[in-house]
Amino acid sequence: MGQIDDRVPADPDGLLSRMIVLARMSGQSDLNEPRRALLDRVLQRMMLFSRMTDRLSIAAPQGALTRAVLREAELSCMGCADWQRCRRWLDGEAPEDDYRAFCPNESLFDVLPHQDNVVRPYGIGV
Repeated sequence: MGQIDDRVPADPDGLLSRMIVLARMSGQSDLNEPRRALLDRVLQRMMLFSRMTDRLSIAAPQGALTRAVLREAELSCMGCADWQRCRRWLDGEAPEDDYRAFCPNESLFDVLPHQDNVVRPYGIGV
């Protein structure tokens, strides 16, 4: 009989943990509660952020400064007005687009460390 892998994936920047907490809170809220809509919106933006860092091969943060810069980028994503354009780009529906044209984090993403073949444990995929 096969064993179930119940290990928790590495989460050096805490994004996965925050997403899990938000998903649980959302699931415990009634569908018509305003809180539910807010939690779902924040979770959606966090998932877009995760996908973007996946697509750009942003390396997992190794130090406090890199974690702080990555967290700043994540928070900037929360207030982004172009989230639909971002989602289309991530879904491959706008290949002619360049994320630098719409992403408020483009300059931060350019200075964060990149890594070839990054597979983040919570990546949604591209």
